[in-house]
Amino acid sequence: MKVVIRSVNAGANLPINCAPEETCIIVARFRIFPPTFSRLFTFVSHSEFSTMKNALIAALIVASSASMFAQKKHIMPEPNMLPSMQSAAALTPADIMAPPSVSKPDELPQAATFRRIFTTDVRSQFHYWPFGTASNDIFKYDQKSKSLNLARNRAIQTNTITGVDIGIMRSTNGGRAWAFDVVKNTTEIFYGMPTFGWVNPDELTDASKYSTAMYGIRYPIPALTFGGMSLWNRTTNGVYELPLSDQSKPAAGYDVAMGDLYSDNSGGAVHYAGTLNAENVQYGAYGYFNFNLVVEDYGTAPTIPSAWALDRWRASEVLNSSFNAPVLISGDNDGNIYACFNNILADAEAGERSVQVTKSGDNGKTWGALNEMPRELIDEYVKARGGELGFQPGQSPYQGGAFIVTGPDSYSFLFRLLFGLASQTQQGAIDSILGYHVVEASYKSGTWTLNEVANLNSLTIGTLQIQDSISQSINAPAVLVADNGRGHEIQIARTADGNNLVVKYIDINPNRENTFAPVRTFSGSNGNYTEGDAYAGNFDTEVYITSRPIGSNQWTQAVNCTDDADMAIRTYMPDIVPTLDSIPVVRIMGSNAGIAATMPRQAFQLVWSGTAVVDFSMLNPLASSVNTEERNYAFRFNNVAPNPVTGNAEVTFTLDRPATTTVELYDLMGNKISTVYSQFLSAGLHGVNVDASVLAAGTYNLALVVDGQRSMKSFVVIR
Repeated sequence: MKVVIRSVNAGANLPINCAPEETCIIVARFRIFPPTFSRLFTFVSHSEFSTMKNALIAALIVASSASMFAQKKHIMPEPNMLPSMQSAAALTPADIMAPPSVSKPDELPQAATFRRIFTTDVRSQFHYWPFGTASNDIFKYDQKSKSLNLARNRAIQTNTITGVDIGIMRSTNGGRAWAFDVVKNTTEIFYGMPTFGWVNPDELTDASKYSTAMYGIRYPIPALTFGGMSLWNRTTNGVYELPLSDQSKPAAGYDVAMGDLYSDNSGGAVHYAGTLNAENVQYGAYGYFNFNLVVEDYGTAPTIPSAWALDRWRASEVLNSSFNAPVLISGDNDGNIYACFNNILADAEAGERSVQVTKSGDNGKTWGALNEMPRELIDEYVKARGGELGFQPGQSPYQGGAFIVTGPDSYSFLFRLLFGLASQTQQGAIDSILGYHVVEASYKSGTWTLNEVANLNSLTIGTLQIQDSISQSINAPAVLVADNGRGHEIQIARTADGNNLVVKYIDINPNRENTFAPVRTFSGSNGNYTEGDAYAGNFDTEVYITSRPIGSNQWTQAVNCTDDADMAIRTYMPDIVPTLDSIPVVRIMGSNAGIAATMPRQAFQLVWSGTAVVDFSMLNPLASSVNTEERNYAFRFNNVAPNPVTGNAEVTFTLDRPATTTVELYDLMGNKISTVYSQFLSAGLHGVNVDASVLAAGTYNLALVVDGQRSMKSFVVIR
């Protein structure tokens, strides 16, 4: 098998043809070092990977060929020129789903304990938008009420949809039980893909009393055709709808669409930023509005801010495509609002994507100039790791990244970066991949910094779509294999105490490879389909967590928190989490209902165009962490000796700089037993004694914490 990665400049004609023996992966050039390299990146054959030093390369190709690209011939659209992602035009009888018929996935052994919240009653893409970052606004943890909150639209139906309950599933006991707080019951519309924002200026402790805005798509009954976007607001004055179609358009030919929401508690407004729907004009323009839930009026009606104008970025060649990636919006405690972009500026070379942030200090009325991350940071990052080429692969700009504001003029944006070595014999070719990283572009005190966050094991995460007409004609499941619309599902959060940042993402587990009864696959659209190789194997996908203190730039070793046989897919973490050892996560997996009931579990769980189960777990990375691999910190956890131990254990570690150092003792379930030692130490080699004579026989974990950075090692006590 020959795997070819192709990166195509702006204006390239599609489709790009691959030879029958090739698997083609189309990538977006980020910045090519040096700029003269061309666009063709060819990998050596699969049999040659065993001789390469970096095991990631083999994992990437295996993941791409066995799991994500089931067909020998798989063409992805050029990511820089993707057409607009339009909302579904209508709900049909096929979109109304029956409940699952047999065992629940969460009855299998799991590393994390997931509890069922509900099962979708229409196809899951009408519950939560499966593309980009918009659906990140479905799940929130509230510090005041200490509640977990998940947006929900429950269809009222007989043989068709006759209404909807719009509201929030809420748990006040850590996710053990959930109740449905209905914001609005209506028989006039079905409400699709709801997200929400809220404000609590009076610091109430009952989340059901907060002023709340539900944002989503209206499908008027009985036609159930797309009716534009709307807000359902619940305030002290009652509940009412604000259809966005009743407002003036952001600009001629543009309408608001799905986007990112930010709730500004200090000002009382819910802010929207998103890529607009476009008709007969250039797609890719950004829109903005905010609605103040306290005064109950638009602070800024839908508009295209002048600082966000299309001419700020590289122009696309056709109307229904764009280079522009999703915009993300957040704010600080002083009432400033920030919008983050990951685009190709107008003066940049083709494919030279960078990060830009703009700020508003007047509640979104005006926006400042773009603060751009220096483009050379990408080159320097790649060179520092021995590489020569670096770019964002796949649809990563469209799948979005993660953005957080940590203080006034202090923020971070996370994205994915693939880099490797240039071929010595073929100009523009990569002979080997050196790494595929989640990276953090952070800005503070006038300085941009680019940090490694985590290593990835896969080029992409795959999903499956049931193809109804083919399935009916062959009386068996027929699926289309596609890239996950949210990529590796990267999200970033702050702990409730404000001291730490947490990153969640999903990735394949190279240690869990599945083979199963084949499922027939097809490619194409609009009734023109071609059958490909059967889908008969994949890797499990897992949720990984890493963290760092706000004042540091070093991330902990990522922990696999769901090391089990279930697929972690469509996972959501709120932007505030209770603590480092209590990380709320929701997952939305396909269920064994309808035609999917005859598919293997490892396949039906990846289906996004059918019934889905919505599950919750409170993840504890500290309990999951038994990985002794360490990153390049300014300290090293050397050893625990003897191991096993009966009496006294010696813990040795090396500090490269003076630091506050703590040694903590945990049991195997992640419960903290004691703080063994805590001091400010100078640089050098240090040792601490741990009295294990008082411990019962069993396995324990010791955590070495240096200025908030944590590394863990296990040891065994015997009697």
